Amino acid sequence: MRRHSRFLALATSVAVAAGLLTGVSSLVPASPATAAEAAESASTADARNFDAGNIVSDATFYNAAAMTADGVQAFLNSRVVTCKGSNGQACLKDYRSATPARAADAYCGALGGSSNETAASVVHRVGQACGINPQVLLVMLQKEQGLVTSTAPTATAYKIAMGYGCPDTAACDTRYYGFANQVYNAAHQFQRYTKTSSSWSYQPGRTSNVLYNPNAACGTKSVRIANQATANLYIYTPYTPNPAALAAGYGTGDGCSAYGNRNFYLYFTDWFGSPSNWLQAPSFEGGSVSGWQWSNGFINRVAVNNAGQAQSGNYFLATNTSVGSRAVTQDVRRTTNVGEQATATVWLRSGAAKEFKGKVVVWGLGGTQEVAEKSFTVGQTWTKVQVALPVRASSHSTIRLDVYMGTTGSDLWMDNTSLAFGRAPEQQNVMIDPSFERGSFGAWTPGNGNINRQVYNDPSLAQNGSWFAAANTPVAGRSFAQEVPVQAGPDQTWTATVWLRSTSSTPYKGTFALWGLGGSRNVVGQADFSVGSSWQRFQVNLGTGNVTPKSLKLEVYMKTANGQTLWLDNGSISKQLLANPGFEGGQTAGWVTSGRGMNFATYTKATSGVAPASGTHFAATNTTTAGTSLSQTVARQTAPGETYTAVVYVKSGTAAPFSGRLALWGLGGTAEAASTSFTTTGQWTRVEVALPTRSAHSQLKFEVYEDSVNNTMFLDAGSLY
Repeated sequence: MRRHSRFLALATSVAVAAGLLTGVSSLVPASPATAAEAAESASTADARNFDAGNIVSDATFYNAAAMTADGVQAFLNSRVVTCKGSNGQACLKDYRSATPARAADAYCGALGGSSNETAASVVHRVGQACGINPQVLLVMLQKEQGLVTSTAPTATAYKIAMGYGCPDTAACDTRYYGFANQVYNAAHQFQRYTKTSSSWSYQPGRTSNVLYNPNAACGTKSVRIANQATANLYIYTPYTPNPAALAAGYGTGDGCSAYGNRNFYLYFTDWFGSPSNWLQAPSFEGGSVSGWQWSNGFINRVAVNNAGQAQSGNYFLATNTSVGSRAVTQDVRRTTNVGEQATATVWLRSGAAKEFKGKVVVWGLGGTQEVAEKSFTVGQTWTKVQVALPVRASSHSTIRLDVYMGTTGSDLWMDNTSLAFGRAPEQQNVMIDPSFERGSFGAWTPGNGNINRQVYNDPSLAQNGSWFAAANTPVAGRSFAQEVPVQAGPDQTWTATVWLRSTSSTPYKGTFALWGLGGSRNVVGQADFSVGSSWQRFQVNLGTGNVTPKSLKLEVYMKTANGQTLWLDNGSISKQLLANPGFEGGQTAGWVTSGRGMNFATYTKATSGVAPASGTHFAATNTTTAGTSLSQTVARQTAPGETYTAVVYVKSGTAAPFSGRLALWGLGGTAEAASTSFTTTGQWTRVEVALPTRSAHSQLKFEVYEDSVNNTMFLDAGSLY
């Protein structure tokens, strides 16, 4: 549903030399701390910096991890310290209402209902369910009805909080009345715009004539829309500010002014920082190097005015050093939460005939330090270098961008830099230091009392990498464990694995468990183990049922005491990616047969006389054509270097053996695949294949090929993690 916004206005050029630069100390601003404090104390955002084609980046718009529920509440508290509530309504920070439960659909995930939910919780939960940044929703609440800062909101303001269903040319649609209803429907609509992008008037990558005002006589502006997020704002509020609106800041322009998208930009910038680029002086335009410092010692640098040589605009930065590993640096003060990702982009080239080497590094500072880096070698062609830092270990107060110079005595040119924040790709293994590779226990801790433990560095003995852990217990039943916070939803399955071995030929016995903690009740999946003097991998699954755990805990209980030692390495906790992996309840959604001549059905022990490998149901399939398959394709953004594992249990449905292949595909980008053949008889057989990825993919495909014809194969307990 399209809606149109209301129209109220809320209250030194240097030529670059071919040789080495000389010192330009006058261009170096104050210390990073002083510069950041100055930026925080600056006045309101400048509307003249409004970019009609890039109002907000996609990374920002869809960054549902940008604020926690507590963070949303704290923000609302900071906007209205004293609430008058003179219209009989609580201010937004204190507002509560009943919220209905909503089923998942193509645009948003499922939402549970509540009889008395805070506005902050509504904003946060809707953001998570629909994949929209809670900051975007807060800004929309302000620019539509002024609710965030109002000390005397009206009942009507809450009824049409987001302006959803309220076109400028007609009365509001009463079906969408209500605060929670408005927030959900607006977020839902943004995802509808996104996932049906080609159906709408404004689309990314196209140039459109955008009205200044509903009065067509006011004219239009030709706007090349850079991204989907900006297109979303124009579909929702199809006007762009005219020069008078931009010159007025938050004030009133002229009779042809519209303010919705201008105010979105201003509020977002004042409250949360730039919606598209957090760096100061990102392209050094006007000769500015504001915000940029140096690290590890003095460097020479100067902003050069030469549009013919700049990568973007008129200026670029030229820099050099006489000592290697010094860096051009900028700190960005921003609370960055676990689950977000900071992505830095820098365009670089050598200022001389010889190549220039170095590395771009992004640091997460404040909290548990994290770092990501990429080395570069550039010649005399501008080259884009991009580094992404997923925030996994803790929140950070500062993100630092360093461009380290490895080449001395030569010039490096830099231009068109950016630092954007988005949602981190879902982590395959949510454990911290799963293989002890930092030479410490990290987040691993004893459970159920003290144990003896140590880490060792010996690549010849480790199962993975160079390090492994050893532990023993004086009392049977004590454990070695790691607990990690997760956003685990109901009806999910998680898989934990760990590699174990005994230090002697005598088997070491224990129990391997995966706990879901902090929900309405604790849940656990567990299995006993017995391991000898060779490394063995053990796996356990945990179904969350109707529980929403706040953390998962991998725990290895040690039943063998009296000094015998257990070695541990390469633990993992991963989300099950398949839908209906065990066909429970007779559900087959997500599974696809590849061709004619295939039959596919589900059974229970009661209907077939066959005991499932796990649970209560299993699937049966047969084919008249060898090579047909049963498969499931899942959306998954993978990163190079990750390894995904597919597992399925199979057995022949007759006395004759059944042969086939289990394959795992990485699709989207350069396709990759791994497969293994199997022949199974009348017993359930576990089949596994691993796919180490060398490139990024957007999809994974789990596929079971049937090579035997006119025979039946049973399948159960599939997993992809």
